[in-house]
Amino acid sequence: MSGRRATVVVAMLIAIVTFVITDQNRPPRLDPVFTSLGQPTMPFVPSGRLLTASWFCPGVPHGEGVGGEVVIANPTDVPVGATVTAYSDAAGVDAVAKRVFVEARDQITIALSDLQPSGTFLSALIELTGGPGFVEQRARTKLGEAAAPCANAPSSDWTFADGFTVGGSTQQFVLTNPYPVDAIVNFRFATVNGTSSPGKLQGFVVPGSSIAVVDQTSLPRDERVLAARITSMSGRIVVGRAQRYNGEGRTGFSMSLGAPALSDQYYFVDGEFGDGITARYSIFNGSDSAVDVDAVFLGIPVDPNAAPPDYLNLQPIRVEAGQVRTFTVAKGADSDAQGLPDGPYSMAFSTFSPGSIVVERAITRPAGDGQATTVVLGAPGSFAATRWSMAIGTSMAVPDVLRVLNATGLEGTVTVKSLGPGGETPIGGLTDLPIAANGLISIDFSNVDRVVLGQPLIVESTQAILVERQLPRGEGLRGRSGSFPLNG
Repeated sequence: MSGRRATVVVAMLIAIVTFVITDQNRPPRLDPVFTSLGQPTMPFVPSGRLLTASWFCPGVPHGEGVGGEVVIANPTDVPVGATVTAYSDAAGVDAVAKRVFVEARDQITIALSDLQPSGTFLSALIELTGGPGFVEQRARTKLGEAAAPCANAPSSDWTFADGFTVGGSTQQFVLTNPYPVDAIVNFRFATVNGTSSPGKLQGFVVPGSSIAVVDQTSLPRDERVLAARITSMSGRIVVGRAQRYNGEGRTGFSMSLGAPALSDQYYFVDGEFGDGITARYSIFNGSDSAVDVDAVFLGIPVDPNAAPPDYLNLQPIRVEAGQVRTFTVAKGADSDAQGLPDGPYSMAFSTFSPGSIVVERAITRPAGDGQATTVVLGAPGSFAATRWSMAIGTSMAVPDVLRVLNATGLEGTVTVKSLGPGGETPIGGLTDLPIAANGLISIDFSNVDRVVLGQPLIVESTQAILVERQLPRGEGLRGRSGSFPLNG
């Protein structure tokens, strides 16, 4: 491993350990407070005794054969009230609010079509009162399902790195404005060949308390890599992206939040090297200067007495200002990494330029007689934590539902709990699972008690970890849909 590579790896580990130590030494919050958020980040479960908390969901499709819902989980011992406000992109349709209650140690699922009968996309704002909880959404289409956390706050800046509009594949941007005053935004796109700012997407208006959808007819076509940055000149919004993959190497559906801020470090827990599997990492540089990005493989046991393998001695990836570059992991000459052993791996991408990049991973795996593609935004390294929560767990008893990366140099254990009437209950066979220092494990749900299927899940560890989930794409469909759960 080169000296610069060793410096990068050590710097990332030091940053994570510093975060964990700081978090563990932080004094407990004893007084109830209202939610107070700083710079927008990846979704997380706020800590402390909250009186209120707001969650902003990216949106789900609406119409024949498609739909979606929000899932609200209450891990506390008291009921929590929630006001669910549903928005539509249908012209002249007002937002609709409904008051619900989530019983102690329980969850509720709300189909957004029950609140809004018209529109091509629906989204929601969930305002919790009386205690904390956490919220996620699930979108359903004929090409598959996609679970995604809801955001803690709107933002004036949203970025996506991995768009794909080749052949029959399409994408749509779903912009939700939860405030009564109109928001005005600008779009900018980047491909491997350059950048563009279409005139009709400059000064684009997102009406107050509603949704605006930018569909494929307004976007660059036939692009294998299409990064997008949506910047608000007035107001704050929530932006989701729906992608339908249909050929040209991809099949499936994804619906997720963008990145509400640029970072200098992204981690991906799920990765797999094997026949027919392709992972593409798209790196967008949103800063005003060129950056060098280091790619590091993690979670693969290495013989300390042998020469470092080629995949641990990669050259930095140069990404010019406003440009997008890709890093591909697959079997064959087109791969940017050679010598990987078959099996799972994790990855980290980092640069010494703070607040500069966004990285997304598109991974395509064999699924029955075909294939399935899922796209995931990476998690900043500072999000390594000893607890992860998900309102949406697996509804099927399948292997490799969760992949967990130990982000420290210390051995630890991992326990998975379900949230039900008895509170947070450890799942039989999934307690005190050993995880090596800097190690990676897959968690199998094939033999769990059926009662935990469909329930919210909590993952806890004795060390700071990062967690990705791979949920079934839906009844009758093979393959998985990936996403990060909620930190905290």
